[in-house]
Amino acid sequence: MLELLALNLPVNYRIVGDYLNSKSQKIEVMALGSSQVRCSFNPELSNKPAINLASSSQHHKEDFSILKGTIDRLPNLKYVLFEVSYMHLELPYHPREYWKNNIYLKYYAVNAFERTTYFTDKLVFVSNPRFYSAKLRDHYLYKSNKVRLNKFGFDTNNYYSSFNKLGYDTSKIKNNAFKIYTGENLEIFKNNSGYLFNMLDYMQSKNLKVIIATLPLYKTYLNKRNPKVVHRRDSILSIVKSKYNNVVILNKETDTIQFKVKDFLNENHLNPDGARKFTSIVSKVVDSIN
Repeated sequence: MLELLALNLPVNYRIVGDYLNSKSQKIEVMALGSSQVRCSFNPELSNKPAINLASSSQHHKEDFSILKGTIDRLPNLKYVLFEVSYMHLELPYHPREYWKNNIYLKYYAVNAFERTTYFTDKLVFVSNPRFYSAKLRDHYLYKSNKVRLNKFGFDTNNYYSSFNKLGYDTSKIKNNAFKIYTGENLEIFKNNSGYLFNMLDYMQSKNLKVIIATLPLYKTYLNKRNPKVVHRRDSILSIVKSKYNNVVILNKETDTIQFKVKDFLNENHLNPDGARKFTSIVSKVVDSIN
């Protein structure tokens, strides 16, 4: 009961799970990915019935589990949108007992554990007590909940982060500290790239149209990326483009023309205004590959 009343994350998953169950026969577009996709794609604004199954820190391993675990329930699924962001290919995957697997199982009926599941695997709070205890504290002590979820589980009030606090003042944002990964790991890159190709082979076998997106980044983030990491990522995307005729690369990472400072939540996430723009772009891409 507590998780439904107070914890934004499980409530979001519950709403998305309910939508998945109730609209499974109509959904044509599935969005997967991390919080960048979660914040960037609003299914309510999609030109075709869509669902956003992205979430914070969700990697390709979870994306693939969700796709395989739901595809048989989605007879009209035609398009899959997912990201290959700046660091996607050089960040390690989560372990088999990743705490979000409990959420995927409980709300999406997706087994990402890669083993037989037990009744305790649906106990969300015990999967990460520290995280949920902090959520409870913030909700009851600090009244910090400003979330407004639409029927698709998208937060239409997701404006309150560093850029909003700085008043979208570009001079202040220029000096704002933020976290960015700049390390390199060629072994992980090789493993993750192979996994990506396995995902794409599967989607091709299912006759799915695929949109691989690089999500918009604010210019201060762009300037601090490791160029070697960017080059390796882009080299894989070039191979993907030439190898798969069912894939469109939607490169918006460096688009500083359409996406202005007031479209951003922080350096690497869009707010709902930015999501309106990005969702419109995705809809046009979907139309173009019909």
